Amino acid sequence: MKIGFIGTGTISEAVITGMMRAGLDIDEIIVSARSRKTSSDLAARYGCVSVCEDNQDIVNQSDLLFLAVLPQIAEEVTTPLSFRADQEVCSLIATIPVEKITAWGGEVARITRAVPLPPVVELNGITVLSGPSERVETIFNALGGAIVTKSLREFDAYTVPGSSMGLYFGIQELIAEWIKDQGGDRQEARRFIASLFAALSRTAEQSEDSFSVLRSEHSTPGGLNEQMFRVFCGSGGKDALNDAMNTVADRITKARS
Repeated sequence: MKIGFIGTGTISEAVITGMMRAGLDIDEIIVSARSRKTSSDLAARYGCVSVCEDNQDIVNQSDLLFLAVLPQIAEEVTTPLSFRADQEVCSLIATIPVEKITAWGGEVARITRAVPLPPVVELNGITVLSGPSERVETIFNALGGAIVTKSLREFDAYTVPGSSMGLYFGIQELIAEWIKDQGGDRQEARRFIASLFAALSRTAEQSEDSFSVLRSEHSTPGGLNEQMFRVFCGSGGKDALNDAMNTVADRITKARS
């Protein structure tokens, strides 16, 4: 199978690196020159990766084509292209519906959307797909797992928390800064908080219990952990989180119009 990538940024690099680490049966990966440093580095690292200057040439050579450009330039990049009717396309472009992509580049045999996250580089990231695709599911299952959604609403619902990576690190940043303000060492605070959050994430990943059960198991009644969550919610933390998710969801919905 020949795979093409138009757009070679951070996520494309993570997906391609994950593919190589997973040992998938791929004959060739053809990447666009943009971004040149990333594409050149990938070609230098992996013998099956080649750089192509012309995006239409990538389309012509690919059995499976990944579109991975910024949404702001998606129409500009895609409109000059002519997809093949027997081709499969997987769009990694945030907020852009498949109907727009096929309107710009032409009809294809199958088109899906995917939301891979950086951990796929370590074969440890679950990727949300907009619909079934044997090829795409095989790839992302090898990169950590795939969730195939049954509706656009469900797909969007997973896309929203996928935007919480900055929030995740931001919360750790705020806690570490609080420790520093109490006289703690900045680097030691960072090390402690990163280790704590990583351990809790492993617990959640390895458990089949709900988050509510895990919270209760980690919160003695009347204890400090119970107090932390109660005060957080009572001070508007839960409402702020819901507001943030709703505004991101609204932005995704508006981008389709």
